[in-house]
Amino acid sequence: MKQESWITIKYRNETFDVKWSPIDQDIKEIRSVDSEINITSFLSSEVKREFQKIITNKGTHHAI
Repeated sequence: MKQESWITIKYRNETFDVKWSPIDQDIKEIRSVDSEINITSFLSSEVKREFQKIITNKGTHHAI
C-alpha cells in the first residue's frame, strides 16, 4: 500500500492539495493548489479536522 498520497479537495470555495497518510489516517501537508508552501501549521485544529472529515467521508479517490 502506498504510504502517502496527494488529494485535491474543495473547502469553503477554495481548492487545496492535501498530503494524506492512509496508514495513520493523518494529514501531512496542506497547500493551496499550485503552491509549494505548506500551510498546515497556520491552520487551526478545527480546520484540519474538517479537512480530515472531508477525506474520510468522501474517500481518497475524491478529486475536484
